[in-house]
Amino acid sequence: MQVRRDVNRSNSLSRNERVERIERCEMMDVLVLNPVEELLERTEGDEGLDGLAITEPTDFVAPSLGLVDKGTRFISALPQMVTPTSLAQSYLCRPYRSDVQRLRAIFTWVAERITWEEDFEGQIDTRRVLQTKRGCSEEIAVLVRDLCSAVGLHAEVVRGYLKGPGERLDLETIARANHFWNAVIIDGEWRIMDCSLANPTNPKRNMYSSANNTVADHWFFLTRPMEICYTHIPLLPEQQHIVPPVPHEVLISLPCACPPYFRHHVELANYDTSVAYLENLEMAHIQLTVPEDVEIVAEVEARAFARDMDGDLFESGDVTRKIALAQPTWIGGRKSYVVKALLPGDEGEGVLKVYAGKRGLMHSIKDNPHALALAISLLHTGQNPPYTFLTRHPTPHAQRHDLYVAQPQCARLVINNTFVFCVRQHPSSLSRFSPDTWGGSSNNASSSSRGRSNSALGLRSTSPAPYARPSSAMSIASSSAGLSHTGSTYSESSSVLTDKQSKPAKLAIQSPSGKIIRFTRKQEYGGSGSGNSSRDEDEGMGSTWETVIKVGERGVYRGLVLADRSARWCVFAEWECV
Repeated sequence: MQVRRDVNRSNSLSRNERVERIERCEMMDVLVLNPVEELLERTEGDEGLDGLAITEPTDFVAPSLGLVDKGTRFISALPQMVTPTSLAQSYLCRPYRSDVQRLRAIFTWVAERITWEEDFEGQIDTRRVLQTKRGCSEEIAVLVRDLCSAVGLHAEVVRGYLKGPGERLDLETIARANHFWNAVIIDGEWRIMDCSLANPTNPKRNMYSSANNTVADHWFFLTRPMEICYTHIPLLPEQQHIVPPVPHEVLISLPCACPPYFRHHVELANYDTSVAYLENLEMAHIQLTVPEDVEIVAEVEARAFARDMDGDLFESGDVTRKIALAQPTWIGGRKSYVVKALLPGDEGEGVLKVYAGKRGLMHSIKDNPHALALAISLLHTGQNPPYTFLTRHPTPHAQRHDLYVAQPQCARLVINNTFVFCVRQHPSSLSRFSPDTWGGSSNNASSSSRGRSNSALGLRSTSPAPYARPSSAMSIASSSAGLSHTGSTYSESSSVLTDKQSKPAKLAIQSPSGKIIRFTRKQEYGGSGSGNSSRDEDEGMGSTWETVIKVGERGVYRGLVLADRSARWCVFAEWECV
């Protein structure tokens, strides 16, 4: 019974199950919102100078701003009694003609030259800030306003609440402001600047940003109000500069989205706040739509507990982390990641952290090179028996296919039980010319000649992605076993498929003793039929692969996929039989 419970516990939520969770939260007087949809449906866009929405926001990131940063960093020796007016007019903005360049010079200098310090109660004196080169968030915001005014730019100080990653909020909490930033007008648009949070000396910056510790994070320069509202909640609705202003309930419910979320164009799909409230065997399920060249990693953080001499639990002060299951799949012709997570134990409260970055950068499950993109608070009540997801390994040498392990998604297999291993496969790119997914050698040579080197065939191979390195989550035993058991079989069966877009993945399971068990192709999805409609071409081809195994050996079972440009196995998943 425990085996079946673990196998079925991670089943994806059906529509009815989602509705049941929403109804349960409403019965408990928990406000259930879909804040991302509410934000997009309620609003028309960022506010312009005339109070109307901006239909096409300007992209202010230009190569010339790098030169502004360079020049600004040379400004260090200033007169003893310098004022904000003389600093802006005679030093920072003097060489520049455009308003964007002037704002950038002010932003970079303040964020990198003024050391952040804790808030204090007292009169704000910008001269003292310039002399000591120290200031709290309010002093920094006032200094930026004065510097902008000195060169004819309109800026206002915004008082509000800075939301922490995974922080649980209510209306009473955000009524107590904890942060100050600036709203400026540039080319007829309202934009946000937060020199305090962009400052490398601000201890909170590491919670949001992965920028170099010696320079300002320029994502906080002229940020769109529609994006920064995920973390910055102004006390006054008119200072949101969103048309029309969004109710505070919606802003509180938005998950904390950090700069990588917007840099990598990640979108949270079908999200509502009932996801965060879990009971007994339930898990949190979220879906993220991403570009083809982006990958997602997730984990859950919770406070650790220990037992004292009497057996009572207490907080030990440590943090426990549990890997969440983040797998790529394709829905409606777009790449998505399905993330499933649960708390490490009966802690009751934790934070689901989602990291995003360029695909192929991750070479080991122990090293996460990606930055925090999203944080969602989780609450759990009831029993939470121990549960571990299967281990998903990155496969730098097998980048051509996205693999989604449909079942079993639990790591623990019990001996003498029968399991259905099911994997969904889809080409990782819909572009026929994407260099990191469709290598020239693989496309032009017949599959039967995979084992031979490309140089012997006289083929020109497209170079792999610039960030790929010659190493992989490879099992030497898998590699040799794969070649000896099934190398010839695969080459014969795959020679029929010559179209580079429809080439299926080569998948297998390796038992602890080294036996290779092939997957069987069960069905196709996502426009993989024989039709030649444009929808088929847009969505590419996907397949479902299955094999039924009666687990009779203790040890590690490995999911294998054949590498893109060599006849070697890569390990993409692991289960342990006990």
